[in-house]
Amino acid sequence: SHDEKRELYAQEKRDEVENFQAERERQAKLRQIEIERPKLEEMRVILADQLIHNAVIERTVNEEWALIKDSGVLDNLVPNESQQEEIRSFLHKNYVELSDCYKFYSAVNSLGGTHTLEFIELNKFLSETSILGEEHSSAVLKIFIDSHISSKSGKSKVKPSIHSEIHRHEFLLALIKLSIFKFITLPKKEIARLKRQGQHIPNSKRNVPTVPKALELVYEKHLAPVLANMPAGAKMRDAVASKEVLILFYDNLEGLNNCFKKFAQFKSKDGSISLPEFSAFAMSAGFSGGGERRVGLQKSSSFRNGRAAERKHSIMGDKTSKGVTPKDIRQIFSASQNDRPEEIEENNQEDVSHYEVMTFSEFVEAIARLGVMKFAQGSPNEGADEQHEEQLSYYECIKLAVEK
Repeated sequence: SHDEKRELYAQEKRDEVENFQAERERQAKLRQIEIERPKLEEMRVILADQLIHNAVIERTVNEEWALIKDSGVLDNLVPNESQQEEIRSFLHKNYVELSDCYKFYSAVNSLGGTHTLEFIELNKFLSETSILGEEHSSAVLKIFIDSHISSKSGKSKVKPSIHSEIHRHEFLLALIKLSIFKFITLPKKEIARLKRQGQHIPNSKRNVPTVPKALELVYEKHLAPVLANMPAGAKMRDAVASKEVLILFYDNLEGLNNCFKKFAQFKSKDGSISLPEFSAFAMSAGFSGGGERRVGLQKSSSFRNGRAAERKHSIMGDKTSKGVTPKDIRQIFSASQNDRPEEIEENNQEDVSHYEVMTFSEFVEAIARLGVMKFAQGSPNEGADEQHEEQLSYYECIKLAVEK
C-alpha cells in the first residue's frame, strides 16, 4: 500500500542518517586515536619501569621465589613439590597487592628505612589485618627471626634479631609461615587438647588445610578486606596505566619534569629525589598539612562502603588528618618504587641505593598516589551515582594532584 511504501522509504532514510552518524563517530575516533597514539607511546616509554605487565611480574616472582627456594627453608615447610608450585602460582596471582602491602607497611616506622620491614612493622601488619593477636607474640618473633634467609645464605652479615629487618622475599616467606601457624599449627593444637580432655572433635575442626590453602585463607579472610580499600594494588596500577591518565601526564609533562628537577637539585647529584626531598615537595605543593580534602567525588559502592573503616589502617593514612601525613608520604614514597628484584653487590652487601631515591617515573606515580590519598577520602554527595566506575574517581583524584 501507499502508506507501507512511505514507511519503508522513511525507515531507509533513518537508516542512512544513523549509518552516516556512526561513520562520522568512527572517523572521529580514528582521528583521536592518531592524535593520542604518539602521546601514549611517549608516556609508556617514560613510565616503562612503572607500567609492569604480566611477564615482568612472572620474572620478578620467579627471582624472589628462587631466593626462598635456595635457602632450603621451603623444602622443610612444604616438602610436596606440587604444593610448592601452588604457592608460587598464588604469589604470582596476587603479587602486585602483596608487594604494595609490604611496601606500605615497611614505611610505617619513621626510624627505619622504607624498603625493609622491621619487627614492629610486622606486628602492625598482623594487628591491623587481624591475622594474629598479641598472645602469639613469641611465635611471631620466632617466625620473624627464622625468615632472615639472606643472613643464612651469606648475602647479609647482620645477625637476625628483634632489631633486624627483613626484605620482600623474606616477608613472603614469613607470610607462608604465619599461614601455617594460623590455620594448621593452632588447629592441630586445639585438636590435641580436645583429645586429651576426651571431648568430641567436630568434623569442621578435623579437616586441617594444606599449606597453599592456608595461605589462601589468610589472604581471603585477613588481607583482602584491607587490600580492597588500599590506594594501591592492581587498581592503582591500572589507573596509572590507563589511557586517560597517561594522556593527562603527557599534557602536563613539562610542569611535572620542571617540578622533579627543582626538588632533585636540593641535594642530589644524579638527578633523583630522596625521601626528605619528596617530603619537601609534598609540603610545598599543599598535599600535607591542614588543607581540606576534596569532597563530592563519586565512587563505586564497594569503595564507599569501606570508608568507615579504611582510614584506621596504616596503609590507608591517618584518619584524623585533613591532609596527607608524614607517614602517608613515607608509604607513598615506598609504594611508588618499581618492582625490580633486589640486587646484591659483589661483596655480598645489599644494594639499597635504588630504594633510597626516586626516579622521574616513580615520582610521577607517587603524585598519582598522593592524589588518591588526599582527594579520595571526602564524603560523597547525597544522591551520588553509586554505579560510577571507581577508576574514574581515581582519574579525578590524579587530575587534581597533577594540576595542583
